[in-house]
Amino acid sequence: MSEPTAFTVRPSPPTSSLDGAFRVHLTAKDLDLLGLKLGELCTLHSGDGSSAVGIAWRSLDTSQKPQLHPVKLSEPMRDSFGCKLGSQITIKKINNGKIAHADRVVVIDVSDNDKIDLTKDDKSWKWRCGMALGNVEAITTGVAFEASSRKGLRRRFLIEHIESSEATAATGLYVFDDRSQIALQDEESEVTPEAPITRSIAVTSEGIGGLNKQIELLNKRLSRLIGDIRGKRLPPQVQRNGGILLYGPEGTGKTLLLNHLTQAPWKKVVRIDQSALAGTTSKNQLSVRNLFAEAVAHQPSLVIMDNLESIAGTQQRDFTVGNLAPALVAELDRLRNTHVLVVAAAHNPNDIDKSLRTPGRLRYEIEIPIPDMRARIQILKVMQGETGTAELAEAIGERTHGFVGQDLEALFNNALEHALDRHQDTTTNWLPIQRTDDESQSQRTLVNGMENCSIDDRPRTADTDDDADLQVTLADYEKALLEVRPTAMREIFLETPKVLWSDIGGSGDVKKTLNEVVEWPLKFEEHMQALSLTPQKGILFYGPPGCSKTLTAKAVATESGLNFIAVKGAELTSMYVGESERSVREVFRKARAAAPSIIFFDEIDSIGSERDSSGTKGLNVLTTLLNEMDGIESLKGVLVLAATNKPEVLDPALLRPGRFDSLIYIAPPSQSARKEILRIRTRNVPIADDVEIDDLAVRTEGFSGAEIVEICLNACRAAMRRRVEIVTQPRDADVGDQGAIDELMKVSKPDFDTALATAVRRITPEMTEGYEHWRDGLTKKL
Repeated sequence: MSEPTAFTVRPSPPTSSLDGAFRVHLTAKDLDLLGLKLGELCTLHSGDGSSAVGIAWRSLDTSQKPQLHPVKLSEPMRDSFGCKLGSQITIKKINNGKIAHADRVVVIDVSDNDKIDLTKDDKSWKWRCGMALGNVEAITTGVAFEASSRKGLRRRFLIEHIESSEATAATGLYVFDDRSQIALQDEESEVTPEAPITRSIAVTSEGIGGLNKQIELLNKRLSRLIGDIRGKRLPPQVQRNGGILLYGPEGTGKTLLLNHLTQAPWKKVVRIDQSALAGTTSKNQLSVRNLFAEAVAHQPSLVIMDNLESIAGTQQRDFTVGNLAPALVAELDRLRNTHVLVVAAAHNPNDIDKSLRTPGRLRYEIEIPIPDMRARIQILKVMQGETGTAELAEAIGERTHGFVGQDLEALFNNALEHALDRHQDTTTNWLPIQRTDDESQSQRTLVNGMENCSIDDRPRTADTDDDADLQVTLADYEKALLEVRPTAMREIFLETPKVLWSDIGGSGDVKKTLNEVVEWPLKFEEHMQALSLTPQKGILFYGPPGCSKTLTAKAVATESGLNFIAVKGAELTSMYVGESERSVREVFRKARAAAPSIIFFDEIDSIGSERDSSGTKGLNVLTTLLNEMDGIESLKGVLVLAATNKPEVLDPALLRPGRFDSLIYIAPPSQSARKEILRIRTRNVPIADDVEIDDLAVRTEGFSGAEIVEICLNACRAAMRRRVEIVTQPRDADVGDQGAIDELMKVSKPDFDTALATAVRRITPEMTEGYEHWRDGLTKKL
């Protein structure tokens, strides 16, 4: 079977009315080719699947190149069809096609200038619209025409809806005569759909992971809209087409849901966004009106508004578009009795003009949240397909806290790239070069950058079944995890800590307590709910300087795999009014967006100190901190860790239950802890036989962990000085036998003796007693 002939769209001469607007002008040769006669109906099909019906007509202009098969279409016909000049279409004859009679035509005023009250002269405008339509051979929905009054006033109308009792109405073309009626569409009128809906309009979950609940809510709203069309009459109090607002952080799947929604069998999908609005505010308002009118004319239809805050936000930043909220409000109010569904998307509903968030406009708000572990696993399973196992998706889903769908897609794509690299390395055979150069040739010829050689010189991929069996492994994901960060964390310039519990000596009891606080909500949430336990919100580390408070917080983040935000309290303070409070709120906002996450406030006493007698010093910053930790907005999935050397200056309100639930005293290391610290610090250092770790643990009593580390470093520096002295000796110098040299290279007991002799204990007995006294006093108060 031969391919259908492709016709190139060309413009037909413009006219001032719809007369002849739906004629399809073809050359006589092409009319014969298609078996068409003058006045017969034909269908036009474009490459994107859209179609239209036209009336075959003979082109009078023969100047076009016949070999290109030109077809001339009017501007209204091109707009209705949705094709552009120069595009390729196919044409087919409609056997026994007939233009149907229009019993009732509903029109709407879409004039560029301000609207007038047409009801004051209703009969006159109906008659004039009828005169304009009665003079043309065919009409259809979605096209505009002009009508004039006796006073010369010209108005532009759009054909919203056409009713016909004839079965041939399926062609889409109608004829208007003296038996036809005109109805002026106003805000209170109701439009009957052109034809009953025979297919289900619903959003499918195919290709979407982790949004089952949101898809279910969308389909409920759709069933209300479509059920009424199918004869399932709803009570008059029920609004069938209430608008929907999807909101959530960037990358969570709002646009993906909108795109899937457009794939349902709507008669028309209209998109309103910045890309469609590039004129002045008045022109953009007119464009909005025309787009909504087009949706009303092709019911049931869908209106999509992605990034709604960019065209109707509370704070307009793009003045090239302007705030179109008033225009959107007016059009949404007109949709009450129609079968037009409006679905918008935004990052934050509070950024949308409040006039749009009313029950009669964007009535339903559906949150698209950052996916939890189950949702992440579902998303990864959908993305992987057959390239990964379910177990692998579960393992990665448990580790990607704070990742949104967009981040998981980037993660999978990077892992897939690593898998491809690994696959190519194992399946590519590099064959030996067989040169074709003549031995007498003195120079090699380069062709296109390659030496002149046979085809076998090039790498060749092995032709085996293994080529198609590409599998992403855990190692591929491990590499990708080092390259992809959660969207919510990208503005936080912080290196992920690499501190393990094994790097901290004497942390056994603290480790057990913190593991319970962090791991229980993640791994045993159901059991906690069974016992009515809620996750702890905050933990305060207090104790002398240098006792691993900061290291402990970093180890918690590293071992748990949670997103980690570290902030020094002094960094949040500012001389400008309100700036410190804004910084505190911003830290918590980012933590919520990246949940589950950990915020670590080092030196929290700089922002959480007790208020003075007047009650005003530091009040605003402290109040902001208290509100964020225990305010109206939930702190779900966020653990607050804090450290201080001065717990006595903290405001008592911070230490109440619901804020810092646990107060952990990080005391100076005990003898066993000191021994463990010494072993950790010297495990990769060459130590002489005369060094006894147990003896050093006894001698370092009263030193903090940081001071013990400094003693080890000073001992290593002493050994380094000997090494430098040995390696810089002249070659002919007598430095003794090799065994003696090797011993001199090691860190010896005298090195530690020297380091201990110069070390200073900064933790005094009075300081230790002070922490214990504060703890005892706080216990009595509580």
